[in-house]
Amino acid sequence: MSNVKSIIESRITELSQSNLTLRNENEALIKQQDQQIDEIFNEFLNVLDTFVRAEEIIRERELDKDENAKMAINRLLNAKKKLLNVLEKYNVKQIDFPDNVAIDELCAVTDIEPDASRKTGEIISIEKQGYTRQDHLLRPAEVIIVRN
Repeated sequence: MSNVKSIIESRITELSQSNLTLRNENEALIKQQDQQIDEIFNEFLNVLDTFVRAEEIIRERELDKDENAKMAINRLLNAKKKLLNVLEKYNVKQIDFPDNVAIDELCAVTDIEPDASRKTGEIISIEKQGYTRQDHLLRPAEVIIVRN
């Protein structure tokens, strides 16, 4: 009887260790898959950045004043709208900064400027939008902030 009990206990230990190993491997695979998905969404964000830069150039050069050009630009920007809908569908969200103050975990400071009329840490401009996916950081925002 003692021998059977020992064999059963040994087998239970082996199964427990095997189960733990499989669980750890599964978690590692899920994490790896999630990282690959983040990489794909970062590629989408690069495409979105291209649209944003193009829109800025269009406004700066006032290319949107001509009616024919305006219609062509609107058709082109439909692709941007579709891209934003895809990002929204998969819970990719643009980072918002309450009170226009930088949050260290969500942004990378690319430059600082003194401004006595504003408080330290206030965002002067967002050079590149940051995004989260399912409440984790996908890409930090690149910002210029006040530092007095």
